[in-house]
Amino acid sequence: MVNKIAVLISDKGTGSNLAAILQAIDDGIIRNGKVTVVVSDKKEAKGLIHACKRNIPAEIKGLKEYLQQGKTRQNYDYDLGVMLKMKYHVDLVVLAGWMLILGKNFLKYFPDKVINLHPGLLPDGDIDYLILSDGIKVKAIRGLHTDAAVQFAIDHHYPVTGSTVHFVTPLVDQGPVIIRSEVKIKNKDNVKTLYQRMKKAEHKILPEAIALFCDNRLKIEDGRVIIKDAETSSA
Repeated sequence: MVNKIAVLISDKGTGSNLAAILQAIDDGIIRNGKVTVVVSDKKEAKGLIHACKRNIPAEIKGLKEYLQQGKTRQNYDYDLGVMLKMKYHVDLVVLAGWMLILGKNFLKYFPDKVINLHPGLLPDGDIDYLILSDGIKVKAIRGLHTDAAVQFAIDHHYPVTGSTVHFVTPLVDQGPVIIRSEVKIKNKDNVKTLYQRMKKAEHKILPEAIALFCDNRLKIEDGRVIIKDAETSSA
C-alpha cells in the first residue's frame, strides 16, 4: 500500500524539508509513501516551488483570510481536515515548518497520523526534561519556533541540541516521540551556524520517520512509540 502524504509548510523556511522528503522518495528511502498534496497558509512559501516543479497539487489555506470572512479558528481546523480527508484521501500529515497549532477539530480526522518536526529536543509526554545520550539532564524546549528554540539552547549552555519528530496531539509538543537528532553546540555557535548543522540532521530524521510510518513499523503504547522490526511490521 502506498500511503498518501500531505506536507504542510509555511513561509518561514526555504522548503528544504519538503525537498528532502521528495528526494527520499526518489532514492527509495521512503518506499511506501507518495506526497499527494502540499498545503501552505502563505502563498509566499518557498516550498510551493518544489510542489510546482513536480506537478504536486498545492493548496493555499490562509488563516488570516479565513478569519476575515467571519469564520473561527475551529472552523479553519475542521475545513482543513475535511479537505485533506475527503478531497485527497490522505493517510499521513507531515508538519514540516507549519507554523499553526492544529487542534482537535483537525486531529480527529487523523488519529496518530500527524507528525511534526520540532527544532528542539523533546521527551515523551509532559515531562519537563530529558536525558541526553551522554547522560546529561536538560530542560525540554517546547512552544518555541525555530530561531527562539535554537537560541534557547545556546543561552542555557546546552552541550547539545537537536530536533525531534513526534506524533501530534492536542497538547502542544507533548506527543509520542518517533526519533530525535542530537547536534553538538560549539563555543562560537550562533543561531545561523548551529541551525545549519541541525537542518542537515533534520533532512535525515524526517524522511526516516515517514518511512517507518509508511512501512507500518510504528506502534504507540502507553504514550510511547515502539519501532517494530521490519519482519513483523505487517502484523
